[in-house]
Order: sequence, then C-alpha cells, then structure tokens
Amino acid sequence: MEDNTTSTTTVEVTLSTSSTLEKDEWSDKVNNHSVSRSDLNSVIMDYLVREGFKEAALSFQKETGIQSGLDDSLMESQIQIRSAIETGEVQKAVETLNDLDLVILDTNPDLFFHLQLQQLLEYIRQGNVDEALAYAQSELSARGEENSKFLEELESALALLAYDDPIKSPFAYLLQHSQRLKVVSELNSAILSNQGKEEVSRLSVLMKLVLWAQSNLEKKGANFPKLTSICSSTLTHPQ
Repeated sequence: MEDNTTSTTTVEVTLSTSSTLEKDEWSDKVNNHSVSRSDLNSVIMDYLVREGFKEAALSFQKETGIQSGLDDSLMESQIQIRSAIETGEVQKAVETLNDLDLVILDTNPDLFFHLQLQQLLEYIRQGNVDEALAYAQSELSARGEENSKFLEELESALALLAYDDPIKSPFAYLLQHSQRLKVVSELNSAILSNQGKEEVSRLSVLMKLVLWAQSNLEKKGANFPKLTSICSSTLTHPQ
C-alpha cells in the first residue's frame, strides 16, 4: 500500500489535578475540533488493507476515491488464511502461509506456537479429547518446558478439559471467536513485517494513544468522559 501519511491532529484539553470535565464541555471541545475527511479515509483504508478485507477496501475505494494500493497476491493469501483460521482449519492456514513465505514461521517462534495452540483449542472445541491430549503431548509439551510463557498458555488451554462444559469455564474466552481473530491479527503482522511493510495499522496506533492519554489523565486525578469500549465506542461519563 502506498504511504498515505496522515497528519497529526491534536485535541487540546487542559485539566488540572482533581478537575472534572462534564459531558457537554467534553463534547463541545471534540466537536469544535476539525479532522479532515481525507485523513479519516486514509486511516480506514490503511486498516482494511492491512487486515486483509479486500472487498471492503475496494468498495471503500470506489466510494471515497482514495487509492487502496492493494497487493492482490498478498491480500488473496491473507483472505485465505483469515478464512481458514476463522473456520478452525489451522493446518490449511499454515499451508497457505508456507506457500506465501516459508521463512515466516521459522523466524516467528511465538506465532508458530500460537498456531499450534489454536489447533489444540480446535480439538477441544470439537470435543476431541484424545486428539487434544495426544497433540499437546507430541507438539506442545516440549515447547512449554523451554518457555515459561508458552507453558502458562498451554496450561490454560488444557484446563478447559477439566470441565464438562468448557464454555462455562473460566477459560472459555479461549474458545471464543475473538481468540481466532487474535491469531489472525498476529499472522497479518508477521506477513506484513516479512514483506517490509508496517506491522500495525494506523487505527490501532491511534486507539493505543487514546488509552495512553486516558491513563495519564487518570493518574493526574482528572475526571472526564472515558472510552470504556473501543468496539462499541462507549463513553462512561463523570458521576
């Protein structure tokens, strides 16, 4: 994708220690600050392309006129990998990844482990206990012994087997769709890095900046409308 640099835009909100910024005042400050449509479109397109949403990117390009800079071959591989992971076909995703670049898994041990862990989770999701235990023993146990972080993640996954209904266990989050998407995101970052592209979308960077700014304001004792859910854009207002 071409480097459509987004200009830095700052909303200046001055808060003294223990001060409170009410909802209306906060809204006025935000609404009175202008952000160009082209900057917003650039951020959105960057996200769509990096995450492999080809059809959405092409549709957005047609709607806005902003160029997507799509690498068709790369994006097709991303789409196939995303589809495979989202449907629980981890081995198919690995094969597609190796067809794209054999080096990626060799140079990303964390990614390789997380793909193996996802395969284990798919066995557990399907209720294939024997396959899950055999796979954990043959493919994951040795890696867990070598890396304490891997071991902790492996133990959390295997803990699902202790429950008659894993979905109702404290580790049920590992069986949610969001876990698959987490692996997809990690895969995309590795693919882009190996292609010499930025690993993280500008939208992700901006969201992290928002959370960082909120954290700093809270440390200073400020009371202000907080973004409590990025997914739903939910704000919690001062009491």
